[in-house]
Amino acid sequence: MHETLCALIIAATTMAAQSSCPSDWSGVWQGELDGQPSIVLTLAQDNGALGGTLVFNIINRDGGQPRIIAHEPHTIMQPRLDDARFSFQLKRIDASASPMNFSVELTWHDHAKIHCLNCGDDAPTVEITRQD
Repeated sequence: MHETLCALIIAATTMAAQSSCPSDWSGVWQGELDGQPSIVLTLAQDNGALGGTLVFNIINRDGGQPRIIAHEPHTIMQPRLDDARFSFQLKRIDASASPMNFSVELTWHDHAKIHCLNCGDDAPTVEITRQD
C-alpha cells in the first residue's frame, strides 16, 4: 500500500511539473533574493499566445536595511513554451547588446525557477511563486 501511494505521488508530481498548457503559466509570479522582492513575472494569453512582462526590482544594499529604489520593467519577446519550460528574451537597457535569454521551469504547481542563461556566471536562479 505504501509503495503504491508513493508511486502515485511521484506520478502526480511529474505530471504537475510537465505542463505545456499556457493557462497553467498565466498569472503573477514573484521571487525574492536575499529576503527582498526581486522580480515580478506577469504572464497572460490576451492575444492567444502566452506573453507578458518581467519587472526587476533594483535594491540598494548600501548601509542599513536593503530597500527597493527602482523598478526596471521589460516586455517579454520571443516566448516559447516547451513542456515544463517557458523561455523568452528581454531587451537589455543597452539596446546594442544582445537580448537576455531567460528560462523558467515549473518545479511544482504554482512554483518555478527562473534563470538568465546569458547574464554571466554569477546570474542567480530565483525561486518564484504564482500569487493568484
